Amino acid sequence: MKGRKLKDSYKGSKFEVTHCKGALTSFEQAMSHVDSQKRKSFIRAIEMQFQRLSDGHRMSKENFPQEGDLPKRKGQHKPKKFNALKRIPIRGYCWLSDKYPSKYFISHYVYKDYDKLKDKDTNRVGDNWRRIEVGDDEY
Repeated sequence: MKGRKLKDSYKGSKFEVTHCKGALTSFEQAMSHVDSQKRKSFIRAIEMQFQRLSDGHRMSKENFPQEGDLPKRKGQHKPKKFNALKRIPIRGYCWLSDKYPSKYFISHYVYKDYDKLKDKDTNRVGDNWRRIEVGDDEY
């Protein structure tokens, strides 16, 4: 994808929004479905959402819905949720880290022209969450 690209991370006054390994590649794949004339403004709109999130502003349920459950930690009764940073037709699945204070991780992006959350997306978020939150792997 030529032109404007997303950065690895966005730091605001309250949070940092960081892409996991492979997330930016999945964004480029998802963007291939967006009309080429609208890509630049689409990326700018996504970056504005990152800025709102990283500055700690309230996010609407429309633009930042809870999507699914993260894996449970040992002894944890209720699973934490992950969210979707939603800008139709693309969603970026993310969670607020327990291990790294004030940091959101974006697992990956999908082009989404359907409603139901797919198991493969929940599994991919879970794999990234385990690698970062439980393991010692870098993001």
